[in-house]
Amino acid sequence: MSHTCPDEFDGWEIYPQNLHLHSLDVDDARIARRISHFSKEVFVDKVESDFGYMELDDQDQDGLREAQLVRINTSEKLSAAFKRGQNSSSFFLNQSYTWSRLQICEEHFRKLFTCLKVHPDFLDIVQVFGEKVRPLEESFNGFFSNCFDQNTRGNPTSNGQNTGYNIGYNIKYVARHGRKAPRDPFSVREVGVYQEYSSVTQKSSWVFLQASEQLQEQLRRTFQSVDDTSPPYQFIIHSMILLRVSEDWRDYLNYLEEEFSMLVDRGFYANVKGPQFEGDVEAHYLDIRNLQILTDKLQRLRQILSLNIRLCNQMKDSMASTRMGSPEDLSIRVDRTQAKLDKFLYDQQTSLDRIQTLVLRSTGIGQLVMSLLEIRAAEASKQMNVEMQKLTEQGVNENKLMKRLTEKSTQDTKSMMIIALISAIFLPATFFALNFITDTFWI
Repeated sequence: MSHTCPDEFDGWEIYPQNLHLHSLDVDDARIARRISHFSKEVFVDKVESDFGYMELDDQDQDGLREAQLVRINTSEKLSAAFKRGQNSSSFFLNQSYTWSRLQICEEHFRKLFTCLKVHPDFLDIVQVFGEKVRPLEESFNGFFSNCFDQNTRGNPTSNGQNTGYNIGYNIKYVARHGRKAPRDPFSVREVGVYQEYSSVTQKSSWVFLQASEQLQEQLRRTFQSVDDTSPPYQFIIHSMILLRVSEDWRDYLNYLEEEFSMLVDRGFYANVKGPQFEGDVEAHYLDIRNLQILTDKLQRLRQILSLNIRLCNQMKDSMASTRMGSPEDLSIRVDRTQAKLDKFLYDQQTSLDRIQTLVLRSTGIGQLVMSLLEIRAAEASKQMNVEMQKLTEQGVNENKLMKRLTEKSTQDTKSMMIIALISAIFLPATFFALNFITDTFWI
């Protein structure tokens, strides 16, 4: 399978039907319609199309060569890239941000995949990198690997050296996002990888989806060495990719364990009766919510690690089939790759075990904090009942006092009525007598 294009983009409009794959293996007509269906979510407009290409110069006397990433935004530049005739062609299709579309238009995409003869199974992985408005397919993981006999492609060779293979997958990892929000400094990301190698042409082609700048730079440095990146040996790059993108798992789990420890302290050291002294640890119902959020995050990470472990095991099986019947120098490199994959498996399994331990501990801590808060709530309810009883007794006493005051007021009212009656009877008589005496005196 050569990634060169004798007829350049012949039949690109109907990719993958123009690859003439066996109908028992691929329903190419359905897949062609599928590309058109998800194009608005996955591809940008033609004027915005801009993707990367690894341009390799000739090697120098030290077996090194210059490697640089150049940008492609027109069909003419894409055609020129293939006309360079490189033994290794690497293309980088990125998103402007994680949930946006790939920065390539549908036309350039079909032309690129036509020239590279990318297997249609890779489209399942391409679709993951489309535009999203919410977290979707976070648990999706794709992998395929095919070995093929190129005699069936019209490329007969002698001595049986006519095999080729392609491999495609996406792997999820964690990395620092560098933003002020959210509070969690890490986010889940993923990279898609496709490689095809032909033993007939001794050429290899790569497609990377949303490769980080760090991974792109490491690939650039890797391809500077001609011997290490000879097309027959490039399968070792897959192990390098897995190890490179998984470097931040340890730091992230350290961060999560620190967050978990803070919640553990609230469960273990909070006073049942509440804080008694300044600086005492306090537990709140919000801690239960935060613990549940953390547990949910751990569950999702546990699934991601399980998917990565399954992916690596599948890759190891593919490498094992490649090793059978290979020449000695190739077998040695396969063994090196297997060793690196074993390291990746061990690291991922270690991270998975750490997460599973946190998930198990979170159940007990959650129950402890909940019990503590329930005891405190019961104590507060009891104290409230006591206070309510005191208030009730105080109310009864106040009612008795009001009754006495009312009775006294009633008595005072009766006295005032008597005084008023006496005043009404005797005061006029007094005034009359006084006037009579006064009149008599003057006479």
